[in-house]
Amino acid sequence: MIFRQVIRHLLMFCLIASMSLPLLAGGEASSASMPNFEFPYYGQTLTATAIDAIKVKSVRDHDVARAWREYQQRDAESVLSFLRGISDQLGLNDWFVFQLVRSYVDGLLVDATPIDRVLLEHYLLVKLNYDVRLARTERQLILMVPFDQEVYEHEFIRVGGKDYYLFFDDLEADRNEKSVIYPCDPSKKDIGKGRIFSLSFDDKPLTLPSAGNRLCDFDDGMIRLSCEVSPCLMKMLNDYPLMDLRFYAVSVVLPQFRAAIEDQLRPQLEGMSQCDAADVLLHFVQSVFGYQDDLDQFGRDKVNFVEENFYYDNNDCDDRSVLFAYLVNSLLGLDVQFVQYPGHDCTGVRFTECSTMGNGYYIGDDYYLICDPSYVGATIGRCMPMFSSTKPVVKTMHPVLASDGLTTPLEPRLDKRLIVADISLDPTVL
Repeated sequence: MIFRQVIRHLLMFCLIASMSLPLLAGGEASSASMPNFEFPYYGQTLTATAIDAIKVKSVRDHDVARAWREYQQRDAESVLSFLRGISDQLGLNDWFVFQLVRSYVDGLLVDATPIDRVLLEHYLLVKLNYDVRLARTERQLILMVPFDQEVYEHEFIRVGGKDYYLFFDDLEADRNEKSVIYPCDPSKKDIGKGRIFSLSFDDKPLTLPSAGNRLCDFDDGMIRLSCEVSPCLMKMLNDYPLMDLRFYAVSVVLPQFRAAIEDQLRPQLEGMSQCDAADVLLHFVQSVFGYQDDLDQFGRDKVNFVEENFYYDNNDCDDRSVLFAYLVNSLLGLDVQFVQYPGHDCTGVRFTECSTMGNGYYIGDDYYLICDPSYVGATIGRCMPMFSSTKPVVKTMHPVLASDGLTTPLEPRLDKRLIVADISLDPTVL
């Protein structure tokens, strides 16, 4: 009896327990055509063919497996074609395809149970060739989603050496009921065959409605800039997973927007030295936005993509670092690193055509000058005094541009220009 109680106690506090969920790979039989319905997707109204949804009796493995097998026998090709077509038409990346599937299911099964919705989401995502898995608690199903990028501030479990982030039902999730989570394994021949979700943006531009675009004008006395920003895009990016700063800086969400920005700025920097141009860009980023931390502005931690900075009136140090890094890299072609102090972010820039005294650090033979877009009034090479003796962590924006031969974290070489006492090179860039 004591032995049984011990085993029961261990099981209740175990986070991961294995179970088998056989998913058949048979063909799909035709069924009667279903009517169309409308559902919202980031401010747009989309019309799609409804799939004949299945009611799942419980979260137990045999009930979930039975429902999945029933889906295998139904005709989902029209729905899958619709989802692929919308993805191509709007230029969606993996994250927005994930959100499209969830919006489709939420609109179709608004009155269904959370179990029914999550199972259909899983089925459609698997059929779209994504490596997404199911997990369950005693009362609900959960989607397990792997990403190419590390995602911050989001719950995950590690199965087979891979991190799977947990997504509960959007409409009626009980996120507190998660003390015991059971990953559900499909048949072994299906494991790992799908694509891992990427949070990056490829060369396929997003196609968004232009109605209601916000016209924004910026002028700091040295640079003038006008741009149109899409409120629809802002809604899409508002709940984007939180990643490392580098991914925001290198992500090109709207190529046409970036091109318009660069076309306006290049003539205004023409004829300037690298250092003078960087100073002008630094002053611009320091001056044209108000400063507000994430908790006050959004109620949570958030990092802005470049495009978002031109929409919101305020931003903070990580947002400004992303924007400045993008401007210096794209307009001046310089290698930029993110310099992260406790509670503060700025940048380091490796200049190649000018030499300026000031705060900086060496990595190998390359000298990076501190450029702080949040230290209002500071020129390049000036570090906030409170951080001048603090050891920062350095992360390279483009690892391929970093010095060759970096195989171990390096201590900076002492130099009369070196005021930052020590650095720690992020090992992920090696």
